[in-house]
Amino acid sequence: MHRRWLTRALIALAVPALTVPAAASSATAAAYPDVPSVDAVAKIYDHLDGGTASESTSKVYGPGKNCKPGKAIKGAGARSASYSPDYTSGDPDVYVIDGEHPMVSVTAMRFPNAKAAITYLHGSDKSAKDCGGGGTGGGGGGGGSHCDSKMTKIKFALGDERWGYQFRSTCRSGGQTSSSVFNTLFVRKGQFVVYATAMSMDETAPSIPKSIDLTELALKSV
Repeated sequence: MHRRWLTRALIALAVPALTVPAAASSATAAAYPDVPSVDAVAKIYDHLDGGTASESTSKVYGPGKNCKPGKAIKGAGARSASYSPDYTSGDPDVYVIDGEHPMVSVTAMRFPNAKAAITYLHGSDKSAKDCGGGGTGGGGGGGGSHCDSKMTKIKFALGDERWGYQFRSTCRSGGQTSSSVFNTLFVRKGQFVVYATAMSMDETAPSIPKSIDLTELALKSV
């Protein structure tokens, strides 16, 4: 399976919600769901204890035509958070991004109703598949790069609809090798959709049970 298609398919459902920040106002604030606090997330990932959460809100854009984002969905809003360790602690390990200390983020989306959430999910999934082709995935000659990738499903039981994947990638270029592993899980429950990810920057994989716990926490937080 082509690496570009895998990457697009995994992030396509989250990216439309992160494209354009929305202005916070009393008229629109109610559309934005909540996300877990860093203290709550740190109970799952203890390397985040004492850290910070960087939050942003955005509109949610539906799938458009010709592989372009569609219009903003009326009455829908998203809130995202990326969680960071305490970089002021003086501990050099806070800069390590591996399976034990992954990068962690959550996006939660609220739609006017369950039907709108279902339409968004299924439409975005189809758009990702339709727009994911092209290329061969291999490195070119000489100084080009070559990446090997593998995706496996993560099975879990949450919400009304759910799916999860662990994606591994190893790239070689100019004698250098880089690896990454990330777990990504989506869940829809009624009018809410949550997306949670944990990513390492080496060959060690983030814990799948912890990723499921993070997704469950996000679902409870909306």
